[in-house]
Amino acid sequence: MERTAKISESDEMTPDQLRQHRERIFPIILSFISAFVDAICYIGLFRTFTAFITGTLIILAADVVQEDSGFITKIIVAVSFIVCLLLWVLIIQRFLDHRLIRPALFLVEAALLAVFMVGGVYLAPLPAADSPETIFLAVVAVIAMSLQNALMAVVLSAHVPTTVMTGNLTRFAVSTIAIFGLSRKDERANLSGLFETRSQLKHYLYVLSAFVIGALAGAAGFFIVGFWALACPVIALVGLSLYRS
Repeated sequence: MERTAKISESDEMTPDQLRQHRERIFPIILSFISAFVDAICYIGLFRTFTAFITGTLIILAADVVQEDSGFITKIIVAVSFIVCLLLWVLIIQRFLDHRLIRPALFLVEAALLAVFMVGGVYLAPLPAADSPETIFLAVVAVIAMSLQNALMAVVLSAHVPTTVMTGNLTRFAVSTIAIFGLSRKDERANLSGLFETRSQLKHYLYVLSAFVIGALAGAAGFFIVGFWALACPVIALVGLSLYRS
């Protein structure tokens, strides 16, 4: 009976909904990767975020006020992220209809993170927060993570974002209250854009858990093997490029 229910549920989905259901592995793995990379960037690149760019802006403001070193790198990171994001969006939109666009983007991100890894291993220990070596590695990481942001915004736009969890967590909390009837009146009809089913809530928990695990794994990996830890997201991205939904 359970098998039959699953089949009929899939049959009731539209083609777009069915594709989205089969692609659920993507935001889970990409959330792990973004947290993994940012943990390494924060530890290895003197408190610099390259996927969660809001964090870099906050730390930049603190560094400027406190006159700490590192603000030059963070300015370059912020500007580079904006420029690279615009360029990636233009490039992706240009080739969006190509059937190999998604695996190609995964492989490009993997290659960029591989450059980040090899460069980090070769240049470590980094001399200072604003050194050319640190800036180079930060920019390479920014190019890679801005690509992931553009990929999620254009190619995988039907899925939850994978680099910033604050908005997703708020969406999850409000949706939970509506779906489980914890509010005084049922307002689900007015909650446009929120999760509508318990299955969607469960999927988000997987995404959030992957993000937390990725951050822990990235931090632990860096302390154990340094920049070599980036081999983990590189391998994961290569695997995603081979995945057929």
